Amino acid sequence: MHTVLEVLLVPPGSSPFPRDSWETKSILAFEQRMLDPVDKYPCIFGVDAVIRRTLRYGFIRTGCHAKQLAETLTSFTNVCESLGKRTSLVTFFESWDAQERTHESYYQEFWNLLSETSEHDELPWPAAHAVDTDDARFEFCFNGVPMFVVMNTDLHVDRRSRNFERVAITFQPRFVFDDIQPNTKTGDNARNVIRGRIGRYDTAPLTKMLGNFGDSANQEWRQYYLDDGSDTISLGRCPVSFNRNGTEL
Repeated sequence: MHTVLEVLLVPPGSSPFPRDSWETKSILAFEQRMLDPVDKYPCIFGVDAVIRRTLRYGFIRTGCHAKQLAETLTSFTNVCESLGKRTSLVTFFESWDAQERTHESYYQEFWNLLSETSEHDELPWPAAHAVDTDDARFEFCFNGVPMFVVMNTDLHVDRRSRNFERVAITFQPRFVFDDIQPNTKTGDNARNVIRGRIGRYDTAPLTKMLGNFGDSANQEWRQYYLDDGSDTISLGRCPVSFNRNGTEL
């Protein structure tokens, strides 16, 4: 039996599991879509991380998801800076606890999981990042590392860029975006390329939730879980709060 730490350190292009296991099948399916030379996946940074082998995989098995995810995030955040600027953690879930197979149910369970995982965090929330999701400075943080979060599910059809055969949650450290800031030539070019690819990849319209981190009009959390095209699921307030020792910061 592989431990969470051993699984986490598996880079792209390899698997320590049997070929017919759900873990290996997840890796192969993920890399096939990321490296498709014709049907190009929109996130150029994710594709680059697979090619560079700086991306890491985590595998969350049936059981206590929050505890497993916390252990996986701890291990990843301890080494992410050493992996280089283009890194991410992709966590595949063996099963997903939701009352119904609907976006509304998946959305609620996703936020419950982030909140419960945060309760296992032993370090304080970084002062530069607000814990209040209504604040433009909010970003999910764990082990002192702020990260942009994206959830993919089998329910996403028209928004293909958020589709995967099983639930997968990706964590991108904020430092990945340090050299592509808004209103810079490199940053604006990268955004134009990504949004152009999304327009060709998805049949759903480009989400209105896109924005730039730190912009007073932007609420980063709304991009974490998108529905399949209506942009209604993340309207209103975030369904959870993030706390430290029972006290919201």
